[in-house]
Amino acid sequence: MAKNNLNINEIVQHFYDYLKAFILSKVNNKELAEDLVQEVMVKLVESHQKEIEITNVKAWLFKVTRNTIYDYFKSHKLEIDLEENINLFDEIKDSESKLMTTDYIIPMIDLLPEKFSLPLKMSDIENISQKEIAEKLDLGLSATKMRIKRARVQLHQLFIECCVIEYDKNGAFVGCSIRNSCDDLHKITSKLNKLQK
Repeated sequence: MAKNNLNINEIVQHFYDYLKAFILSKVNNKELAEDLVQEVMVKLVESHQKEIEITNVKAWLFKVTRNTIYDYFKSHKLEIDLEENINLFDEIKDSESKLMTTDYIIPMIDLLPEKFSLPLKMSDIENISQKEIAEKLDLGLSATKMRIKRARVQLHQLFIECCVIEYDKNGAFVGCSIRNSCDDLHKITSKLNKLQK
Protein backbone atom coordinates (compact mmCIF):
# COMPACT_ATOMS: atom_id res chain seq x y z
CA MET A 1 0.00 0.00 0.00
CA ALA A 2 1.42 3.33 -0.99
CA LYS A 3 2.00 5.74 1.86
CA ASN A 4 -0.22 8.49 0.46
CA ASN A 5 -3.19 6.10 0.21
CA LEU A 6 -2.91 4.88 3.80
CA ASN A 7 -5.16 6.73 6.23
CA ILE A 8 -3.78 5.68 9.61
CA ASN A 9 -6.60 7.28 11.60
CA GLU A 10 -9.31 5.42 9.67
CA ILE A 11 -7.48 2.11 9.96
CA VAL A 12 -6.96 2.55 13.72
CA GLN A 13 -10.59 3.59 14.17
CA HIS A 14 -11.87 0.59 12.22
CA PHE A 15 -9.63 -2.19 13.56
CA TYR A 16 -8.89 -1.07 17.14
CA ASP A 17 -11.99 -2.63 18.76
CA TYR A 18 -11.67 -5.87 16.76
CA LEU A 19 -8.07 -6.39 17.73
CA LYS A 20 -8.60 -5.39 21.36
CA ALA A 21 -11.50 -7.83 21.73
CA PHE A 22 -9.46 -10.53 20.02
CA ILE A 23 -6.41 -9.97 22.26
CA LEU A 24 -8.63 -9.82 25.35
CA SER A 25 -9.99 -13.27 24.49
CA LYS A 26 -6.41 -14.58 24.56
CA VAL A 27 -4.93 -12.80 27.61
CA ASN A 28 -8.09 -12.29 29.71
CA ASN A 29 -6.84 -8.97 31.14
CA LYS A 30 -8.34 -5.64 30.06
CA GLU A 31 -5.31 -3.48 30.85
CA LEU A 32 -2.94 -5.89 29.14
CA ALA A 33 -5.21 -6.13 26.07
CA GLU A 34 -5.21 -2.33 25.88
CA ASP A 35 -1.40 -2.24 26.13
CA LEU A 36 -0.95 -4.91 23.46
CA VAL A 37 -3.40 -3.39 20.97
CA GLN A 38 -1.68 -0.02 21.38
CA GLU A 39 1.63 -1.75 20.72
CA VAL A 40 0.19 -3.15 17.48
CA MET A 41 -1.01 0.32 16.45
CA VAL A 42 2.43 1.81 17.20
CA LYS A 43 3.94 -0.79 14.88
CA LEU A 44 1.42 0.22 12.20
CA VAL A 45 2.39 3.90 12.53
CA GLU A 46 6.11 3.05 12.47
CA SER A 47 5.65 0.97 9.32
CA HIS A 48 3.76 3.83 7.72
CA GLN A 49 6.53 6.31 8.62
CA LYS A 50 9.16 3.96 7.18
CA GLU A 51 7.02 3.69 4.01
CA ILE A 52 6.81 -0.10 4.28
CA GLU A 53 4.34 -1.36 1.68
CA ILE A 54 1.31 -3.12 3.20
CA THR A 55 -0.77 -4.83 0.53
CA ASN A 56 -3.45 -6.26 2.88
CA VAL A 57 -3.98 -4.21 6.03
CA LYS A 58 -6.20 -6.78 7.74
CA ALA A 59 -3.79 -9.68 7.22
CA TRP A 60 -0.84 -7.49 8.24
CA LEU A 61 -2.54 -6.36 11.45
CA PHE A 62 -3.42 -9.92 12.42
CA LYS A 63 0.11 -11.11 11.73
CA VAL A 64 1.52 -8.33 13.91
CA THR A 65 -1.11 -9.06 16.58
CA ARG A 66 -0.24 -12.75 16.53
CA ASN A 67 3.46 -11.94 16.93
CA THR A 68 2.76 -9.41 19.69
CA ILE A 69 0.77 -11.97 21.69
CA TYR A 70 3.47 -14.58 21.11
CA ASP A 71 6.20 -12.15 22.24
CA TYR A 72 4.21 -11.38 25.37
CA PHE A 73 3.87 -15.07 26.28
CA LYS A 74 7.55 -15.67 25.52
CA SER A 75 8.92 -12.63 27.41
CA HIS A 76 6.85 -13.41 30.50
CA LYS A 77 7.84 -17.09 30.39
CA LEU A 78 4.27 -18.17 30.92
CA GLU A 79 3.79 -21.84 31.61
CA ILE A 80 2.11 -22.81 28.39
CA ASP A 81 3.40 -25.93 26.74
CA LEU A 82 4.27 -26.05 23.06
CA GLU A 83 1.10 -27.91 22.13
CA GLU A 84 -1.03 -25.20 23.72
CA ASN A 85 0.91 -22.54 21.84
CA ILE A 86 0.35 -24.35 18.56
CA ASN A 87 -3.38 -24.60 19.24
CA LEU A 88 -3.56 -20.99 20.31
CA PHE A 89 -1.99 -19.68 17.14
CA ASP A 90 -3.92 -22.06 14.91
CA GLU A 91 -7.02 -20.56 16.48
CA ILE A 92 -5.74 -17.05 15.73
CA LYS A 93 -5.20 -18.01 12.07
CA ASP A 94 -8.75 -19.43 11.94
CA SER A 95 -10.08 -16.21 13.42
CA GLU A 96 -8.23 -14.21 10.80
CA SER A 97 -9.86 -16.20 8.01
CA LYS A 98 -13.30 -15.73 9.57
CA LEU A 99 -12.91 -11.99 10.05
CA MET A 100 -14.72 -11.27 6.79
CA THR A 101 -18.01 -12.11 8.50
CA THR A 102 -17.19 -10.54 11.87
CA ASP A 103 -16.17 -7.35 10.04
CA TYR A 104 -19.90 -6.61 9.96
CA ILE A 105 -20.63 -7.03 13.67
CA ILE A 106 -19.16 -3.81 15.13
CA PRO A 107 -20.47 -1.62 12.28
CA MET A 108 -23.88 -3.25 12.70
CA ILE A 109 -23.81 -2.50 16.43
CA ASP A 110 -23.05 1.11 15.49
CA LEU A 111 -26.21 1.15 13.36
CA LEU A 112 -28.32 0.61 16.50
CA PRO A 113 -29.54 3.60 18.56
CA GLU A 114 -26.75 4.75 20.88
CA LYS A 115 -28.62 3.90 24.07
CA PHE A 116 -28.49 0.26 22.93
CA SER A 117 -25.24 0.19 20.93
CA LEU A 118 -23.06 1.66 23.68
CA PRO A 119 -23.87 -0.84 26.47
CA LEU A 120 -23.79 -3.75 23.98
CA LYS A 121 -20.36 -2.78 22.67
CA MET A 122 -19.07 -2.34 26.23
CA SER A 123 -20.45 -5.75 27.22
CA ASP A 124 -19.80 -7.95 24.21
CA ILE A 125 -16.82 -6.27 22.53
CA GLU A 126 -14.92 -4.69 25.43
CA ASN A 127 -15.90 -7.47 27.89
CA ILE A 128 -16.88 -5.03 30.66
CA SER A 129 -19.12 -6.40 33.41
CA GLN A 130 -22.74 -5.29 33.40
CA LYS A 131 -22.33 -3.82 36.88
CA GLU A 132 -19.43 -1.66 35.70
CA ILE A 133 -21.38 -0.63 32.59
CA ALA A 134 -24.29 0.46 34.79
CA GLU A 135 -21.94 2.62 36.86
CA LYS A 136 -20.23 4.15 33.81
CA LEU A 137 -23.54 4.97 32.10
CA ASP A 138 -25.23 6.07 35.34
CA LEU A 139 -27.97 3.46 34.95
CA GLY A 140 -29.49 0.92 37.27
CA LEU A 141 -28.23 -2.64 36.87
CA SER A 142 -31.64 -3.95 35.73
CA ALA A 143 -31.92 -1.13 33.13
CA THR A 144 -28.43 -1.96 31.86
CA LYS A 145 -29.25 -5.66 31.55
CA MET A 146 -32.48 -4.83 29.71
CA ARG A 147 -30.71 -2.51 27.24
CA ILE A 148 -28.05 -5.13 26.49
CA LYS A 149 -30.71 -7.80 26.02
CA ARG A 150 -32.75 -5.57 23.69
CA ALA A 151 -29.60 -4.57 21.80
CA ARG A 152 -28.76 -8.23 21.18
CA VAL A 153 -32.28 -8.85 19.86
CA GLN A 154 -32.06 -5.78 17.59
CA LEU A 155 -28.60 -6.80 16.37
CA HIS A 156 -29.85 -10.30 15.59
CA GLN A 157 -32.80 -8.88 13.64
CA LEU A 158 -30.52 -6.49 11.76
CA PHE A 159 -28.14 -9.34 10.94
CA ILE A 160 -31.02 -11.40 9.50
CA GLU A 161 -32.37 -8.40 7.54
CA CYS A 162 -28.97 -7.40 6.11
CA CYS A 163 -27.23 -10.73 5.55
CA VAL A 164 -27.84 -13.86 3.54
CA ILE A 165 -26.56 -16.48 5.96
CA GLU A 166 -24.71 -19.49 4.54
CA TYR A 167 -24.54 -22.89 6.25
CA ASP A 168 -22.59 -26.04 5.42
CA LYS A 169 -24.24 -29.45 4.89
CA ASN A 170 -24.14 -30.08 8.66
CA GLY A 171 -25.99 -26.86 9.41
CA ALA A 172 -22.93 -25.04 10.79
CA PHE A 173 -22.57 -21.33 10.06
CA VAL A 174 -20.12 -20.70 7.20
CA GLY A 175 -20.47 -17.02 6.42
CA CYS A 176 -22.75 -14.38 5.03
CA SER A 177 -23.14 -11.88 2.23
CA ILE A 178 -24.87 -8.51 2.44
CA ARG A 179 -28.32 -8.13 0.91
CA ASN A 180 -28.66 -5.46 -1.78
CA SER A 181 -31.34 -3.73 0.31
CA CYS A 182 -28.98 -3.00 3.21
CA ASP A 183 -27.52 0.32 2.05
CA ASP A 184 -25.96 1.34 5.39
CA LEU A 185 -23.94 -1.86 5.67
CA HIS A 186 -22.90 -1.63 2.00
CA LYS A 187 -21.50 1.85 2.69
CA ILE A 188 -19.54 0.52 5.67
CA THR A 189 -18.07 -2.43 3.75
CA SER A 190 -17.25 -0.21 0.78
CA LYS A 191 -15.27 2.06 3.09
CA LEU A 192 -13.56 -1.00 4.65
CA ASN A 193 -12.58 -2.32 1.22
CA LYS A 194 -10.99 1.03 0.36
CA LEU A 195 -8.98 0.89 3.59
CA GLN A 196 -7.61 -2.55 2.69
CA LYS A 197 -6.48 -1.71 -0.84
